[in-house]
Amino acid sequence: MNPIPTCTIPDVNDSKHTFFNRTKEEWVRRHSFYDGLVLLFVAVLLMAAVPAGAQLERDRPTPPGEPEPVTVFSRVANAGTADDYDSGHVIVLDESVSRVMENGVTYVDLYTIYKVLTEGGAQTLSALEWHFDPRSSYVEVAEVNVIRDGERIPVDVGLILDLPAPQRSIYWSDRIKELQLPRLKVGDGIEVVAMRKGYNYALLADDGDEPSRMIGADQAIRSDDDDRYIPPMVGHYFDILIMQANVPVIEKRYTLVLPNDKLLQSQVYNAPIYSRTHYDEENTTYTWWLYDIPPAPHEPRMPGNWDISPKVVMTTAASWEQKSQWFFDVNKNQFKVTDDIREHVEHVLAEAGLKIGDDPMKVAEELNHWVAQNIRYSGQTMGEGEGFTLHPSDMLFEYRSGVCKDIASFSITLLRAAGLNVYPAMTMAGSTIEDIPADQFNHCVVAWEKEPGDFVMLDPTWVPFNNDIWSKLETEQQYVIGHPDGVGELQEIRYSPPEESPLNVVHTATLSEDGTLSGTIHLDGMGALDSRLRRIVYNSQKRALDEVFAGVLGSISDAVEIKSVKHYDIFNFDGFMWIEIEYEIPGYAMMVDGGLEFRPPVVNAIKDHGYLFRAGAMDWDEERTTDVFLYYTQRLDITETISLPRGFQLANDPSVDSVDETYASFSQDAEMNGRKLVLHSLTEVKRRQFGPEGYDGFKKAIDHLDDWAGTTVRVTKGGA
Repeated sequence: MNPIPTCTIPDVNDSKHTFFNRTKEEWVRRHSFYDGLVLLFVAVLLMAAVPAGAQLERDRPTPPGEPEPVTVFSRVANAGTADDYDSGHVIVLDESVSRVMENGVTYVDLYTIYKVLTEGGAQTLSALEWHFDPRSSYVEVAEVNVIRDGERIPVDVGLILDLPAPQRSIYWSDRIKELQLPRLKVGDGIEVVAMRKGYNYALLADDGDEPSRMIGADQAIRSDDDDRYIPPMVGHYFDILIMQANVPVIEKRYTLVLPNDKLLQSQVYNAPIYSRTHYDEENTTYTWWLYDIPPAPHEPRMPGNWDISPKVVMTTAASWEQKSQWFFDVNKNQFKVTDDIREHVEHVLAEAGLKIGDDPMKVAEELNHWVAQNIRYSGQTMGEGEGFTLHPSDMLFEYRSGVCKDIASFSITLLRAAGLNVYPAMTMAGSTIEDIPADQFNHCVVAWEKEPGDFVMLDPTWVPFNNDIWSKLETEQQYVIGHPDGVGELQEIRYSPPEESPLNVVHTATLSEDGTLSGTIHLDGMGALDSRLRRIVYNSQKRALDEVFAGVLGSISDAVEIKSVKHYDIFNFDGFMWIEIEYEIPGYAMMVDGGLEFRPPVVNAIKDHGYLFRAGAMDWDEERTTDVFLYYTQRLDITETISLPRGFQLANDPSVDSVDETYASFSQDAEMNGRKLVLHSLTEVKRRQFGPEGYDGFKKAIDHLDDWAGTTVRVTKGGA
């Protein structure tokens, strides 16, 4: 379209134009009459040049059937009703534009539209919240409007409250901005214009303007103290874009504007996502978007949305080697071994009968366990770099508390004092790190370079009351080591088979003719189950242990009487944890037609207990759409030997079919050995995480365990 010619006013401040050394107002006043004549003349010429009935392109009408231009009003009107969604509200549009500066500071324009679908949705949206960490980001809410009956009803953003965020265990001064909205009605829209600056480690407009007319965040909230928002890797950018929310999203759009000298690596995971890339002389612009996104699924024992939702992982970091070297460099001065720390190391080792220079594995185990048991998990703000910089060792020695990075840091310091070659490392506890060198981390651990290039991993944060140095709940996790030479590949903890985390149950009992069952139950565990057993004891008052196990056995009979509970020393990590319970249950077996009938007792007590058998503590649905995530594999091996009354024998065959599937298996047998009835079952969960394609086989094994627990065992005098 050719624009109508206009007269351009030269810059009145340009010294080359001496004729214009007067104010702009004077120039306009002097020449406005002449400009008017010129414009009138041009307009007459153009009208004469256009044939009668012709139509100018700037007067484009909307052809029949074509949609009208999209506005906030049309978006809300077309967003549907409660009949269209199983949700109280819907996100109509979630749009963000991130502009990255040369130093890595990022300015983000945020534009969001919600629609209320039900009264419950109105209640949910009655107050809006914006969470932020003031040490690394800043949020400003520029405009909030209620969209009702084709009008914008402004909400006074001056009423926003800046409040401390609720915190537990980690006290890093996070904040929440909160705004109470006027009473909402079903069908209302909510339009939010906000701006943010900072980095991830996670606007002004004229009346009636749409988002494209808004001043950018980089102009509106730029300030002199922006240096505090420079990311840890100076000049770099990363983000993980999760497309799903807990409610339906009609459209989500994410735009990233990068200077052309910053090269982006990105990868889409879990589902296709639309994308576009274009560039100009200064910047490259990347856009990703999706339409009609269903709410994130919620199923028991599923991984976080991070692992299953459509997402884009992006970074300007060149490689894992670069990330590895950066993490080493930013923390290399934090592990100073003072005289007090060295003396403390010698004392801890001496109490264990060790000294510096002894078997390095025993030294590593002893010091790692000391840190795990004695450095309290409690995060306080201790200075700059909170969240990614490990705190100095002398500070931690005094505080005796911190979060995972501090606990790992102090373990590194003690191990270095003992002569071990150790480094900090980053991982993602309970989730996947994709092979893109972005900051996909939530946890800090320890890497011991036992031999050049050969590492042993330690995690003091996850092994309190656990005789492992690396928790079995963290197997198959990826990690990056902060190393002076840079470790060039993403590493992964090896798979742990179920036999490394067994719960072995030996039940020895006597059944009386009146149905009373009495005996002892011996539980011993290794790996993940060593920790589970220790924590049952640790989390209970000593005098209340009888009640704890009365509760465990109470699932099979309310009449249970606990005679005694014995256990291994939970603070001794030289052996595996065991617990022994002596009990009596009057009337456990029922008299039926001259015989005694009962169900396998200990199987019923243990199979649904979350600490003792994680996979059994859930009522699994018939179908599954997401991965099952159990944290660890497990073997459940139960042997019950029951001495029957004189002359009694097994009178039926209680067997159920065996199952051997890819991710789980079950088998059992029942036999007489003299007067003793021996019931044995073996259940294995073979992977900590598996997809829905393996769910049927897994559930089949668990169902057969339930069938075995529910089978009736009948014993009579003389047998069948």
